[in-house]
Amino acid sequence: MFSRPIRLPFRLLGIPVSLDLSFLIVLPLFAFLIGSQLPVYLQLLQISAPPELLQGPTPYLLGLLAALGLFLSVLIHELGHALTARAYGVQTREITLWLLGGVAQLEQIPRARGAEAVIAIAGPIVSVLLSGFFTVLRGLLPSSAAEGQFLLGYLGIINLSLALFNLVPALPLDGGRILRSLLALYQPYLVATRTAVATSKVLAFGLGLLGLLVGNLFMLLIAFFVFMAASAEAEQAVLNRTLEGLRVRDLMTREVSVVSPSLSVAELLEKMMLERHVGYPVVEEGRLLGLISLEDLQGASPQTRVQERMRPPLQLDEYTEALTALQRMAEQGFSRLLITDAEGNLVGILSKTDLLRALQLRAAQMSLSNQSSPPLGRA
Repeated sequence: MFSRPIRLPFRLLGIPVSLDLSFLIVLPLFAFLIGSQLPVYLQLLQISAPPELLQGPTPYLLGLLAALGLFLSVLIHELGHALTARAYGVQTREITLWLLGGVAQLEQIPRARGAEAVIAIAGPIVSVLLSGFFTVLRGLLPSSAAEGQFLLGYLGIINLSLALFNLVPALPLDGGRILRSLLALYQPYLVATRTAVATSKVLAFGLGLLGLLVGNLFMLLIAFFVFMAASAEAEQAVLNRTLEGLRVRDLMTREVSVVSPSLSVAELLEKMMLERHVGYPVVEEGRLLGLISLEDLQGASPQTRVQERMRPPLQLDEYTEALTALQRMAEQGFSRLLITDAEGNLVGILSKTDLLRALQLRAAQMSLSNQSSPPLGRA
């Protein structure tokens, strides 16, 4: 995705929905393309349309309705994933609609064997059911209702196409997740991911080559997306494996330099110069109140108190999983997290440096462990 998503002011079944900026760009483009090719769709669907249907703004209005129906279908497809994941105890952080459709961002990959395949197949099943639903509705309309015949016929075909496309065995498509989950039944998850990623890259290369040969820009875009997303899946799998079992309290720095809310800006700047820090937790009697950094001091007078310029901190409980902490940092754009206990008292600070150091150490441990293990088939 290309930008920070725009969060919509409602939830679907408790799940936040966001729009990427690319969605707002591609929606009118899809409406134009569908409208300009309306005669082709009418011929494909065997619809006899009155001449006025192809004149003026009518084709583009139908194109807009069809494009909205397409993205609504994608949203329902993603809801299928989210609700199935919920059945396994996995929550969905949000559903985002963007240039190439939608994505349901699960908080974690379910650990039950085969669960990822079940969650992945739910989306195509929903799309097939939608295709059948629209096809049945179309059959109930009189043939003279050309507009309705077109919209329902288009949505029937596009949902079936959506299901088939998503079953291609390439990450991050549903077919790639099904492939990885099935491979993980017989081999370690990391190995299964690498096999699925290799398959995905081969398919992406083939799709890109085909796109070049036929001059299809959209096909090239999908191939590029699959290749890059597959690489990201491999990195995420290694990250998950490396940080597995680690919690924030295992990695955080416990000795934290703090400031009082009554400290003046002049005194804080002197402390920053002395300790070479540009940000401090604001603490009073052990309790975390906020965070103050050099950026927050812009325009403040020397006599201004810290409590007047501090901002809410990004904080986590000390028993939070390390991977969750890393995700929160990436989402919020923070380089440090303040760690508190159950009573809200500051107990440490976690920086990206702490996480990177942990990744390096765990990777080295895993490498030594693999080297010391005897090869398969030998005592």
